[in-house]
Amino acid sequence: MKYHVLLADDDDSVRLVLSKALTRAGHTVKATDNADTLVKWAQAGQGDIVLTDVMMGGREVFESLPELTQSRPNMPVIIISANNTVNTALKAGTHKVFEYVPKPFDLDDVTQAVARAGLSVNPRRNKVSAELGKLPMIGRSAAMQPVYRAVSRFASGDLPVLIQGAVGTGKDLVARLLHDGGPRKDRPFFRDTDFENTSLTLQKVNGGDIYIDEISELTAKQQERLMAVMTEAETIPAGQRPRLLSATRKDLRRMAAEGKFRDDLLYRINVAEIRIPPLSARDKDTYELAESFLSQTSQNNNRRFETEALDILHRHNWGGNVRELENLVRRLAVLYSDDVITAEMVLQEFSKDILSEDMREDDKKLETKLEEACRRLLNLEKEEGDETPYNTALAWVEKPLIVEALRLTGGNRAKAADHLGIHRNTLRTRLKLLNIS
Repeated sequence: MKYHVLLADDDDSVRLVLSKALTRAGHTVKATDNADTLVKWAQAGQGDIVLTDVMMGGREVFESLPELTQSRPNMPVIIISANNTVNTALKAGTHKVFEYVPKPFDLDDVTQAVARAGLSVNPRRNKVSAELGKLPMIGRSAAMQPVYRAVSRFASGDLPVLIQGAVGTGKDLVARLLHDGGPRKDRPFFRDTDFENTSLTLQKVNGGDIYIDEISELTAKQQERLMAVMTEAETIPAGQRPRLLSATRKDLRRMAAEGKFRDDLLYRINVAEIRIPPLSARDKDTYELAESFLSQTSQNNNRRFETEALDILHRHNWGGNVRELENLVRRLAVLYSDDVITAEMVLQEFSKDILSEDMREDDKKLETKLEEACRRLLNLEKEEGDETPYNTALAWVEKPLIVEALRLTGGNRAKAADHLGIHRNTLRTRLKLLNIS
């Protein structure tokens, strides 16, 4: 079906692009650059669907939405925003917005959102409490936008939610956002895994949320008892029924296929799903996260990171994700009293991590592999002109070592040489010989 869309955006180019895309899709479009005109049109009975930017003329459209929805309660509203934080998504949920589309957007995403909105009489977006602003998820990357939208949709619902993500990505925080953002916020957030007594468990939960962190670790008996709790909960009236929130870093489908996790339980818990991306996929969220953690840890509001220090943090491979980053920042805040956390301080802490027990264990494994590789190298038949085994083996280690030092220091050759413990002229020579640009 085709619909009449009321479009509001104070960017002329955005209005033009969206108007053309929606017109090509068969809709009619009436566009304005301010929220007041948008509200007047809606109050006059014009339009089927609203498509609006968040910020126009220095004002948030959320200030005008109550007036609009009061006059047109069944009119779907689609929000587009360049301020891609969890608070924007949650405000969208609070104002019963049908869809939240972050900028930069794909035109297909917008046209599909309009098509879905046209099929709905009432906005489907669940109401989310504005109090969730007190529990923000930090970051504006595109990778986090599906998480924000999912939290906004599911917070006030009754569906079981499975939160998936690697260690340290923030699964517990998402669970708390889901709980505190809906009608269960004043009821228990039950984290126990003792489901032996079904009636007692349901009594303790009292219509709140059951949260199981790493549900894959439940024993066969615990899985059986959880199934009993969920089955019994279905006999409770919808408004008083508890909801199950669960989290895992493991592939439950594979575990079910291998007989390590009940498939019937998997089907029950995996109704709504939220996948949290690793920190490596979150573009430059590291900058915001690091600054925020430093602010939370320090009483001195003047403390900050040197730009180069933030660049190093951004390029680091965070195996422990956000939690690892937070722990490092807290350690830096305690160990160094300087107002400015420098690149040298960050590199110093990274060098300490290399000496950890886990790294020493990895070093043993690497040493074994190198011994095997050297053994094969020495047993190879050599032809005239081939590199000597000695030079070949050195190149295996030297080149990646230099490349990593340059990566950590943002390409600063002087600092890379200091980090490697060699003279910068030596580094310059080795870069040329190893063809490292």
